[in-house]
Amino acid sequence: MKADVVLTTGDYATGPPDSDRQLAALLRRFLAATARRKGPEFYAALVSELAVGLHAKAVLVDEIVVADVVEARMLAGWVDGKLLLECRFPVAETPAAEVLRTNGFVRLPRPGARTAGDPRLADLAFASYLAAPLTSADGTAIGVLAVVSADLAQDDDRARPVLGFFASCAAAELERQRVITALAAGEARYRSVLETAADAILLVDSGGTIVLANTSAELMFAYPPGSLEGQCIDLLVPESRRAGHAAHRARFDAQPRHGSMRAARLEGQRRDGSVFPAEISLSYVHHDSGRIITCAVRDVSERDHQALALRRLNASLRLLHACNAALVRAGSESEIIAAIVDLLHRQGGYSAVWVDRLGGDGEMAAEPAAAIAAAALDGVCWHRAFRAQLSSPALAQGRALTCLFAAADADASWIADLAGRGQRAAIALPLVARGVAVGVLNLLTPDPQGFDDDACELLGELADDLACGIAAQRAEAGMLLLQRAVEASANGVMITDAVAPDHPITYVNPGFEAITGYLSADVLGGSGRCLLGAGRDQLALNELRQALRERRGTQVTLRCLRKDGAPLWTELNLSPVFSPDGTLGHFVSVFHDISERQRYEEELEHQANHDSLTGLANRNLLRDRQQQAIAYAERHDASLAVLAVDVDQFKRVNDSLGHGHGDQLLRVVAERLAESVRDGDTVARLGGDEFVIVLADPLAEDELARVIARILERVARPLDVGGQQLTMSCSIGASIYPRDGRDPETLLKNADAAMHRAKLAGRGSFHFYQAEMNERIADQLTLEADLARAVERGELELHYQPQVDLRSGEIVGAEALLRWRHATRGMIAPDDFIALAEDTGLIVPIGQWVIDSACQQLRIWRDAGLKAPRLAVNLSARQFQSDDLADQIVAAIERAGLAAGALEVELTESLALQEIARVDAMLRKIRAAGVTTAIDDFGTGFSSLSQLMRITVDRIKIDRCFVRDILTDRTAAAVSLAVMAMARSLDVKVVAEGVESEGQLRFLRDRGCDEMQG
Repeated sequence: MKADVVLTTGDYATGPPDSDRQLAALLRRFLAATARRKGPEFYAALVSELAVGLHAKAVLVDEIVVADVVEARMLAGWVDGKLLLECRFPVAETPAAEVLRTNGFVRLPRPGARTAGDPRLADLAFASYLAAPLTSADGTAIGVLAVVSADLAQDDDRARPVLGFFASCAAAELERQRVITALAAGEARYRSVLETAADAILLVDSGGTIVLANTSAELMFAYPPGSLEGQCIDLLVPESRRAGHAAHRARFDAQPRHGSMRAARLEGQRRDGSVFPAEISLSYVHHDSGRIITCAVRDVSERDHQALALRRLNASLRLLHACNAALVRAGSESEIIAAIVDLLHRQGGYSAVWVDRLGGDGEMAAEPAAAIAAAALDGVCWHRAFRAQLSSPALAQGRALTCLFAAADADASWIADLAGRGQRAAIALPLVARGVAVGVLNLLTPDPQGFDDDACELLGELADDLACGIAAQRAEAGMLLLQRAVEASANGVMITDAVAPDHPITYVNPGFEAITGYLSADVLGGSGRCLLGAGRDQLALNELRQALRERRGTQVTLRCLRKDGAPLWTELNLSPVFSPDGTLGHFVSVFHDISERQRYEEELEHQANHDSLTGLANRNLLRDRQQQAIAYAERHDASLAVLAVDVDQFKRVNDSLGHGHGDQLLRVVAERLAESVRDGDTVARLGGDEFVIVLADPLAEDELARVIARILERVARPLDVGGQQLTMSCSIGASIYPRDGRDPETLLKNADAAMHRAKLAGRGSFHFYQAEMNERIADQLTLEADLARAVERGELELHYQPQVDLRSGEIVGAEALLRWRHATRGMIAPDDFIALAEDTGLIVPIGQWVIDSACQQLRIWRDAGLKAPRLAVNLSARQFQSDDLADQIVAAIERAGLAAGALEVELTESLALQEIARVDAMLRKIRAAGVTTAIDDFGTGFSSLSQLMRITVDRIKIDRCFVRDILTDRTAAAVSLAVMAMARSLDVKVVAEGVESEGQLRFLRDRGCDEMQG
């Protein structure tokens, strides 16, 4: 690039110096121009003088810079009369590359393209290029001086010495500049190191005067910037240590001049007179002015503090370990406290240690639990004041409190006293375990740094361990006391696992063993259900199970069994046991034996609710039972009966035999009344010979009549009273809920009124409150009595209905139908007495009479020459309850002299489905004897095909209700067809009952029915 300054040629003659005179003139002018110039000014003068003196188009001086590529950095350039500055380019494509390669003089006539890489020559017209290297003292090329001429006729012999001289001058200046730059960089680096050093660096001359101090030295000794230079080095040493410092310097001076002295410990003194520990290192620096000593000073206050803290930490850790070991070994709370106090004093080095212990009421004990103090503190009664000022506040705030004190500034006498005895610090640490305070640990030390943060942290950990140890000892002592109390308790205690299935028992006390009779070995690991026996339906168990599920406590009264089976009433208190983290671990059950109390209460309740003579319910309990029965009947739309019972002529017997025998009579009557009713019914004595019976469950009129008849019959049985045989009777009146009353009083009043009417009818009578019911019941009882004598009176008859084969039209059998021809009522239909016979059990002898009569009639017919292949008889449910039914049938057949196939037994579909397995087994026994079987009234019992397939029979009889409507009712026809199809699939014959028309006959015959009856 072009320079801003243009230099003129002055007095120079045009053309090269062609004589010694001209060359001398050039050199004089050059020397004059560069005499006081350096650096860029020197190079500018060089190129301008040389360009004029040699008549050159351009003169260039470049420095070779070696980086990633070799580059030329122009120091100065004269081109076409102008000065160029600041140019840099690669050397590779320029004539300078040849100069560097040969490291010698280079002349290039007509260089042409070889100068294309030099941007300064790109637009310059010239004829020759002459260059010489700038070489360093060791001969290395460090630059290039080039002269570019417009004329080829240059005299190399004259040009080379001139160019070489100027090149050597340029090289000398370039090397000088490089040396200056290197020195400046070295000084900057040294100054940077000096100023950034953390240590204080001081240069001291042989007289002890500071000639240089870095910033760290000024900061370390607290002097203003620049104020240390010229000061004596002794100013930085405490007066008490100056002799030692002088000796240290003397030992250093005695060493060789090139030596150094390793770091030594000294003390430094700041400007304010404060002293700090230091390490100093000395070394020599040779200087023109004489020997200089370099002092490197390092403040080691923090390092010493850290070392001290580390020593304290190690000692504290050893102390903590020893205290933890003592906590493990100690056997009681007092031993724990004494051991810790001793270790803190002896091994921890604390001058006084003591523990203020809290009692169960949360108040501090009057005297310390344990205390140890150094001899210097003997006789000092300071702990009470200490407690008020430090221990109690620490406990109240729940944190450690420290106090630093000195005799000079103490505002309390106890602090002044302690400070005067060399104590400098105190600490009070609350002892808290799981949120419960158990005491305060107090310490004194002569070290003002004795309770720094690290020490407080470790002492806090030790205090926590001590608190836990005290709490554990107290808990263990409490557990031991509790265990002894539990073991001495008369109540039973049982602990169960709340997590494991079935809550296995983990502990029982001796009281449990005494109450239940079970030893601990009998029940540990087992379930508490062993105490319940079969009584697991108690309502209290529901509450107990609910409490176990909800993990809560409860109290229940349970009926249990001792190991020997004796009843045991207990009041059980259940309590869950949770761990500190809220996890349920166990249940504790406390048993209180209340058997005696229960028996007493039951006796009182029994006396309050039962008659003392007979043990029956009294008026109070009767009313309660009536109310319960009425409530039940109202909810379920049912009925109940109240019977008023009065013993006939009791007063006469009582007066004649005496009250003792009268009471005996009443007890017997009470027993017979109780035996006559069901468990759920109530029998009560109101007084004298008046009794009341509440029949709670709903009863049909005929069943109620039979119950009343049973009562009358049992009371009328003979009895022995006082050695005399008596026959008693009673009168009964009955009222029915809700017809005769809807409350206990009304029902009892109406039953009593009915009873008085019964008495008017004579001994051993009963009467209902409503007359029409009396008539029905009386008629039912009369009919029942007549039916019982119907067989012996010969009033029962068998009518026979033929069974016809629908294909051949022949009679193949007949069914025996039972009828009752009453002496006064005439013919009674089966529907009016069969159910009565079933209820009373008369159906069994009547059924046997039917079988015997049918067999005998068949025998008579056959003896008379009539064709009667078989007879069918119906069996009742009561008959099927007899295990020897098959034997009875076979015996009847044999008595008539018939073959087994002559008789067929029928049972209804509903009976067959009651106990399928039992019925099928009985039918198989009957069929095995050769007797055929049939199901009667099929289609009315809503049986399924799968059920029917389980019963083995020979015939199925379609009920007459389907046959009657078979031509008009699609449902009846469908059922009949389904029965026939099913029977064919089972290979069973079908009999249609009640066929009464030709249309019915054709329908059945055309569709495959086997037989008809009608």
